[in-house]
Amino acid sequence: MQEPDLTGTTILITAGEFAGEEGVCLGRSSADDGRWAVSPHSSDRILALRFAGEFGVLLNCGQEAGKN
Repeated sequence: MQEPDLTGTTILITAGEFAGEEGVCLGRSSADDGRWAVSPHSSDRILALRFAGEFGVLLNCGQEAGKN
């Protein structure tokens, strides 16, 4: 099964130095190794993280249904 395109998605970092912080997924990492380029909101750094293992999609349950 192919992963969805997470570009522009608000994410929650679950591992590493920025664990517990929100950020944005910038797209697939330039290295073709299954990682994604992710930027934490609290930093101007760009991290290369694996989906589901090191970050996940942040859902806002307060939003209108179908807008997540």
